[in-house]
Amino acid sequence: MANLKLESTPATTQKKIKETKPFKKIDIAKELASNPNYTKPHKSFVVIGHVDAGKSTLMGRLLFDFGIVDAKTVNKLIKESERAGKGSFALAWIMDQTEEERSHGVTVDICATDFETPEVKFTAIDAPGHKDFVPQMIGGVSQADFALLVVDSITGEFESGFAMDGQTKEHTILAKNFGIEKICCVVNKLDKENWSQERYEVIKEQLIEFLTGPEVEFKPDQIDFVPISALSGNNVVKRDPAITALTDWYNGPTLGEYLTNIKLASKKDTLMTEPFFLSVHDAYRDTGEIKVSGKISSGYIQNGETIVALPSEEALQINGIKVGGKLVDFAISGELVQMKFKAREVSNEAIEPIRIGDLITKIGSPAHTVKKFTVSIHLFNMDKPLLVGMPFVLFRNNCHVPARISKIVEITSGKKKKKMLHLV
Repeated sequence: MANLKLESTPATTQKKIKETKPFKKIDIAKELASNPNYTKPHKSFVVIGHVDAGKSTLMGRLLFDFGIVDAKTVNKLIKESERAGKGSFALAWIMDQTEEERSHGVTVDICATDFETPEVKFTAIDAPGHKDFVPQMIGGVSQADFALLVVDSITGEFESGFAMDGQTKEHTILAKNFGIEKICCVVNKLDKENWSQERYEVIKEQLIEFLTGPEVEFKPDQIDFVPISALSGNNVVKRDPAITALTDWYNGPTLGEYLTNIKLASKKDTLMTEPFFLSVHDAYRDTGEIKVSGKISSGYIQNGETIVALPSEEALQINGIKVGGKLVDFAISGELVQMKFKAREVSNEAIEPIRIGDLITKIGSPAHTVKKFTVSIHLFNMDKPLLVGMPFVLFRNNCHVPARISKIVEITSGKKKKKMLHLV
């Protein structure tokens, strides 16, 4: 660990902003306690892992077996994928919908899908596994409550993804550092290993050793394992009792049962008093309006309220909120939302008031813009020293900006602290 002082964009001056009231007078606490839309738990998860581990196929399988996607749609995709010579990609194409993704067989951007079961409301985020798209993967992780780490159990394939040039390790390190506190290791394609318990245990042992080690530092009770075959569907939502090669030794939950029953910390007890923050995942202009989407990390917001976008400090009145594609009067911590504003309210049309990676908050928020700040960082897999004055790219959620180190305060290794001029 190291404490660094970084230089980034200069601070802006505080603007005087006129506050507006919500369009409707709503007792938020009462709604949370009585409205079925809020009494049902909401869980968001991101699917990460090495390229070709089967992430998109797993997502497609979940949506199909949960009944979100019908058989007619899947049969159509089967025919389309077979015509393209990619018959096994039909389920993956539920998530990979662009021509580039389908022709190359890899996800290049995150794809978020809202769906609902009788017990839970879910937001599922499919993140790209290729190393060229790590920034997009970071954008997906920053919006999730927990992660599914998908690994290919086929002999040689797991080892390839788990090597230092694979994405299994990098994805888990990034996930932990972007706030993921619960991870389920989904051991995929185990049918290709004849549902071997020995193979499953070898993979489990290696992953536990790494995930609880100094590079990642998950606690043992933050890690779970589920063996599956995304392509055949066994142990995803349903388990085939006829496949005794699995049932003879595995009596844990299906992945669907795991997703339904996983316990996450409730944010309802604190959201009435905590400040409102939303990190912008997407922002664009559309027919006289500005539309943004992102995850609310704390607090709540109501339609009609005025928000402040940082770092521009531009104030905009909300003119519509959607959650799961449906118009709502308010949104709360943990939800992925879409909001729209009237573009004519922008004070400087030459400057975009809200950009991808910006922070949205309420008037009077404790958040403010700065040009220097101190951070603690965790270094791994470095082959060059990190020097004072060195430029680098700084990621915050799905935003990345140029920055440089102005001072190394100290280096902490275990209980040792040293003042040094560089990091190795």
